[in-house]
Amino acid sequence: MRPNNKFRGNVFVANLPHGYTDEELAQAFDEHGLVLGAHLARDPITGATKGYGLVNLAPDRAAAAAAAALNGTEIGGRRIEARVADPDMAINLPRPQRAETPFEAPTRPHFPASAAPARRPVVVEYRTRRFS
Repeated sequence: MRPNNKFRGNVFVANLPHGYTDEELAQAFDEHGLVLGAHLARDPITGATKGYGLVNLAPDRAAAAAAAALNGTEIGGRRIEARVADPDMAINLPRPQRAETPFEAPTRPHFPASAAPARRPVVVEYRTRRFS
């Protein structure tokens, strides 16, 4: 079974300033409901944010109220757009990097050191052991 590498939210937010973080996005919506998650879309190669993201608020009725309250407000010198997200809207999450063996060539570009995800992948080794 493949892990779900998508983030789904109930509020779509666009025109966010450069350098804005997931945590800042969550804080902007914190007073409008319980923030279950907030994620900005990122370029898969550089890791730079794209200026839009999704917020998942609870209860569901808080999403419409938050979108109405924050739509058109100014954050970081930019007037943001906030609206209720379509149910099928999702943002791809960065995949954890797997450890490479000396015999494998890289299969996909890696994040530069400055944009690397904060979490490190867990590497599990399996060894076979013969019992006599």
